[in-house]
Amino acid sequence: MSAPDKKYPSDLTDVEWKIIEELMEREEPYKKGRPPKVDFRRVWDAIFYINKTGCQWRYLPHDFPPPTTVNYYYTKWTQNGLFEKGNAEIREKLRKINGRNETPSAAIIDTQSVKGTPESAKESGYDGFKNVKGRKRHIIVDTIGCVLAVMVHAANVYDGNGARGVIQKLFKGLDTVKIIWADQTYRGDLEKWVGEEFSCELEVVEKKKQKGFVVQPKRWVVERTFAWLSRFRRLNRDYEREPKSSESMVNIASIRLILKSLTKDENFVTSTS
Repeated sequence: MSAPDKKYPSDLTDVEWKIIEELMEREEPYKKGRPPKVDFRRVWDAIFYINKTGCQWRYLPHDFPPPTTVNYYYTKWTQNGLFEKGNAEIREKLRKINGRNETPSAAIIDTQSVKGTPESAKESGYDGFKNVKGRKRHIIVDTIGCVLAVMVHAANVYDGNGARGVIQKLFKGLDTVKIIWADQTYRGDLEKWVGEEFSCELEVVEKKKQKGFVVQPKRWVVERTFAWLSRFRRLNRDYEREPKSSESMVNIASIRLILKSLTKDENFVTSTS
C-alpha cells in the first residue's frame, strides 16, 4: 500500500506499518479472488484513532476509509484473533531487542474495574470494593509490562474466580511461565490450582505495612501497565457491546505502545528499513 502523509499522531509511521504489514501477510493471505481495494494501512490508522481518541465509529474523520469498512475489519480481526496474535508477535520482538528471551518465565496478574456504558450492559456487574458498576479487565503482563493475556468479565466476579479464565488463556499461548506474582485477593485455592494445572507457582506479594503510598514489589509493573492503558480514551470506560471486543481494544492499545518502543531502537529501525 502507498504511504500516506501522517495526518494524526496515532497514524502509523512507515517503519511501524512495515511491522504490521508483515503480520498481515502471514495472517491474512489472499488465496482466491481479487485482493481487496481497501488500504489496510488506513484501516489500521482508523482503528488506532478510535482507540486513542475514544470517538464513535460513525464520527471517524472522512479521510479514513468508511466507518462500515473499518468496523467490518475490526470485527473480523477480533473474531479471528489477529489483534491478540499481533500483540504476541511484536511483544516477542521487543523482548528480543531488550536482551530477553522472546517468551517470559515470570508474569504479574491484576485487575482493573471500569465503569460501563449502556452499550456494555451485557455481562456487566457491580464491584462493591471499588464502587464501580461495569466490567473488570483481568490482565497478565511480563516483567517489562507487556500484556501477555487479557480477559474482560463482569465487575462483580471475584478476582480469584475470574483469574482462572485469563490464566488458562495465558497458557494456551505460552508454556514458559513458571511464576506469577499476585496480590492477596488471589490467595487460596487458586494457588494450588495453578500449580497442579500448569506446574507454575502463584506467589502472593505481601503488602508492606507502611503509611501512605508505597510501591509494591513486582506488582508495580502491572499497575504501570494499567496507567499506560489509561492514556487511551477508548479504555477509560467500557464502550464495547461484547467483552471480546473490550479485550481487542486492550490488545490494540498494547500494540500501539509496543510499536512506539520498538521503533525508538535505532538498530531495529535500521534493520527493518
